[in-house]
Amino acid sequence: MGRQIIKQPNGKYCIFSSIVDSITFYHMEEQDIINEWVEESKKEIENKVKEIISELNEGKKPYYQFTKSYEEIIQTIKEIHGAKEVKKIRKAIEG
Repeated sequence: MGRQIIKQPNGKYCIFSSIVDSITFYHMEEQDIINEWVEESKKEIENKVKEIISELNEGKKPYYQFTKSYEEIIQTIKEIHGAKEVKKIRKAIEG
């Protein structure tokens, strides 16, 4: 994982990083750690979404052989759920 939550003598927590072999955060409460990790995860997710959208806009296949077009997903929905569901979806998306 690269990091550990360590309980400090004062009852609060610090984060030890095995990457830098030192404490990266100290005097943290549980919610502080949650907030920090949520923010890190949010940044990772934002970067991944931007990367996928960029690849789609460039005509690339971000999901490799599993990348589907709009028409391909419409066909899949039709096969599984029927034409009525496709009509409802098309109306919601296409107006």
